[in-house]
Amino acid sequence: MQAIVKVFEDNHIDPPWSYLAVFAIDAVMVLVIAFCVREIRRARRAAVEAAAVIKPKAPLFEGARFVAGTVEFAQGEFEAVRVTISQEGSEESDKNNNKSHTWTETERETLARPFYLRHDTGVRVRVEPPDDVLLVDTLDQKEWLHSSKRKLRAELLPGERVVVEGRLHRAPDPEEVGETAGYRQAATTGWTMKPSPQKGMHVSTESLSRRHELRARAFFWTCVWVGLLGLAMLIPLGTYRARVLLGENVVATYLGKRTFERTSKGKTTLHHGVDVRYEAPPGTVRASRGIEVDDDDYLELPAGPGEIWVRRVPGFSTATALGQGSSVWVPPWVAAVVLAGIAVYRAYRTHTYRRWYEGRLVEKDKGPLPPQTNERFLADDPVALEGRRARALRRERAAKHVEPIPFE
Repeated sequence: MQAIVKVFEDNHIDPPWSYLAVFAIDAVMVLVIAFCVREIRRARRAAVEAAAVIKPKAPLFEGARFVAGTVEFAQGEFEAVRVTISQEGSEESDKNNNKSHTWTETERETLARPFYLRHDTGVRVRVEPPDDVLLVDTLDQKEWLHSSKRKLRAELLPGERVVVEGRLHRAPDPEEVGETAGYRQAATTGWTMKPSPQKGMHVSTESLSRRHELRARAFFWTCVWVGLLGLAMLIPLGTYRARVLLGENVVATYLGKRTFERTSKGKTTLHHGVDVRYEAPPGTVRASRGIEVDDDDYLELPAGPGEIWVRRVPGFSTATALGQGSSVWVPPWVAAVVLAGIAVYRAYRTHTYRRWYEGRLVEKDKGPLPPQTNERFLADDPVALEGRRARALRRERAAKHVEPIPFE
């Protein structure tokens, strides 16, 4: 008795390797989504914890890690903390002459001077930032040196609301003098914020929860994108999944094998195929001719008629394929791998993204480099600088007589 022929179509991954190949892609997508969900939950939890750290009117105490208040310059100072980034611009063009440009950081300079925070309780806290203080602020000042060279700056200004992370101590304050102090008497002890031995000092114009909120939002949209990519991945593997979930192994009639030629772009290639006939419920017969098989499998096929295994999908003839079990066609599987790779890359980029104060600043945008402007730093603009000095003095004089500024 002649054995039932078992052969799979050309460019198909045979089972059980087909199950493993598709399962691996599905597992990657599930893991990426799970990773995004975990990061969303972590970031949201961190945001809640960070928001609870600062209580605006809570009394100050020795060793406190965070202090929030309004910036005031120290006597004789017109700077507190500022970061200046030098950038060089470059242009690139693709093969269609579409231009894009990149601004790359070449140098970063941090200036840190003692300043004060007016706490919501009315207490004045001296802040002594180190040279490597981390400033979390907006790069909202710009100065052009050349059409392809510019500088960006972030700077603390009087009246800004900030949160300082460091270590709070009682220490002599040169601007605090007791009510009964005599001429040239030593400074009175006051509150001083210094760098933490482990984490240094962070000065942020944003709330502590802001960074975590942005991270949670970024991972939320990444999760949405990954979910859409997962849905898109169902399309190329739709026939395979139909064979797995809805298919059934049936014995069809093997009519024989044959060769045929196809011409594409002036090139003729020889193909090998088989002819089969099987029942397609209810009670109808469907014949498929020239189903392509691998060259090696073709040589082992019998020349005469017989029986052959077919994975039949009722009502979905396109998904019906040769073989016992579900094979997967390589091209759509590769397309699914590409989609899974895009999902992994998107999650990786979201996870490793750093804002300007956390790493080297590189900015990319479409089009040529923008035209040079006459923008200048506030410190280099005499009119703006004088105005800022006047505002600083007014704020320092008035701060002792106004109600505390609310945190929110």
